[in-house]
Amino acid sequence: MNVAFIMPYEVDVLKTIENAAHINLGSFILIGDKKKIIENCFKENIDFKSFIIYDYPNELEAIDFGNNIIRAGRCDYIAFKGIPSSYFSRIMDLKGEMQIGTIEVIDLPLLHHYLFLSNYSQRLTTDFEEKKQAIIQAEALIKALNIKKINAAIIGNLHGKTDLLEMNIIRMLLKDDKCNNIDILDSYTLANLFSHDYPNNIYNAHINLLIMRNYEATRIFIDSLRIFSEAKIASIIVGGHRYAIDLNVAKNSNDVLFSLLILNKITNSKKCSHYKKQPFT
Repeated sequence: MNVAFIMPYEVDVLKTIENAAHINLGSFILIGDKKKIIENCFKENIDFKSFIIYDYPNELEAIDFGNNIIRAGRCDYIAFKGIPSSYFSRIMDLKGEMQIGTIEVIDLPLLHHYLFLSNYSQRLTTDFEEKKQAIIQAEALIKALNIKKINAAIIGNLHGKTDLLEMNIIRMLLKDDKCNNIDILDSYTLANLFSHDYPNNIYNAHINLLIMRNYEATRIFIDSLRIFSEAKIASIIVGGHRYAIDLNVAKNSNDVLFSLLILNKITNSKKCSHYKKQPFT
């Protein structure tokens, strides 16, 4: 895979990219102030020759160059940090009113499968249609990771009538859309979801997708995980069929490397699917 990093000046990020290149995780393009990138590499003895560096010190020029190489097929994914969210559509070459979604991929030490959190929009209030779209958005990425079954939990109030009604509407809409490999198990509170005393908890029911009330609730949950666990978290931005890494919410180099591993798995899965579709000659 080819990943372009826009203005990657942090030493931790540069060191992680170097390590990823040395284990053949992909090819990496760095876009930004070339002098600053090389100086930061020299300070920490990072081999800047492990990547291709393009000199675009200006933020908008760096963004536009990243957009151009995506269009030209020269990179598969973009990673960026410190860039206003208003530029995300420009970076990912999205047209019109196409949504910018997010998917968090979480590797918890005591959980033997990945946990996904998906948001279709960043609005404070989300309706059942947006939650349905968040599930479908997650399905595409989960399938690309060769995970066959999705067990989803809607996070809300315990047996709240509105939450139960919303859950049943989403189930019906998914059934109408022929999403047959997705089961919405129940409407949960977070306390019940992780409780060993609750019969359908996250461990027993193999729940791997959480749909929170909104994006803000997801961020609070992620921040809590970072404080109370050793979870590795890949924060993936979704726009249409494009994925990008949001380095703004990466806690450390482990998160950055985990994000690259997830994208590498997606790339390899797509290659395998392509070869399977090729006819024998």
